[in-house]
Amino acid sequence: MDAVELGGRIRLAHASLQAVANACGADILHVKGYAATEGFYRSNRHSTDADILVRPSHVDTFTHRLVAGGWEQVADFSSGSAFQHAATFRHPWWGAVDIHRYFPGMDVHAEDNFDRLWAERQSLPIAHYPCTVPSDADQILLIMLHAGRDGWRGTQDIEYLRRVLSARDLERMRRRAAEFGAEIALAASLGELEEYRNHPDYLLWKYMTVGGSRIDEWIARYAAARTLRAKARVAASSLLVNKDHLSMRLGRRPSRADMVAEWVRRMRRAGADIGHRVRGGLGGSKGRGSQ
Repeated sequence: MDAVELGGRIRLAHASLQAVANACGADILHVKGYAATEGFYRSNRHSTDADILVRPSHVDTFTHRLVAGGWEQVADFSSGSAFQHAATFRHPWWGAVDIHRYFPGMDVHAEDNFDRLWAERQSLPIAHYPCTVPSDADQILLIMLHAGRDGWRGTQDIEYLRRVLSARDLERMRRRAAEFGAEIALAASLGELEEYRNHPDYLLWKYMTVGGSRIDEWIARYAAARTLRAKARVAASSLLVNKDHLSMRLGRRPSRADMVAEWVRRMRRAGADIGHRVRGGLGGSKGRGSQ
């Protein structure tokens, strides 16, 4: 399937998702990719799936209706990403969609932040079907917030927006990000993350922007957890196999033997990461002592 055909399929997915939302009374906002207003991405930018943001209190109603309509859940919120913000569903005709219950960087007070986006919403025809999308300004902000965790493609998105936006526009984005409590997410995208070294989410955004080992990821997730209960859940999850990711990698539902083998592989990799850290620390200490 080439990019043009895939783009058409994704647009039809957006239209189908809006029809489902209309039928069950769920508030959704189509975000990023082919749901964005023309000109907000460089001309050769392509997407591979649809993305929608659902009012947090409407997520269960909406996802239940999706499954009843032939969509299959392939990854749940807890296994989808380090932010645990999105679940992935797939349809035999329309392909994949990421259902966001909040947007990374806007996760604190998620319902209130959805209200802020919803208050400025507009309608945009996608595949000739009226779909609800954020305001133009909020679309740009969401693209910028996403760029910090989208690798090379996100870097290209930010470079493009820096060229087309004025200094006044960028300042407006900073003010709007502050309204959502998303300053650190925007800083990660703009290369200003070091200004937030004391923020509890600093390590998580650093991992997202520069990468690291699985140990780095779990340390970052533990640091970002706000309560002792949340920290305990992170610690427990670090020992478990991500069944959804393993299913996608294998292309089938994993067996018990697959799960055991993956757990052993994870433990070996974790041991290697820890050993590398210890050796690095010892080497650094030796080097400082010899100076």
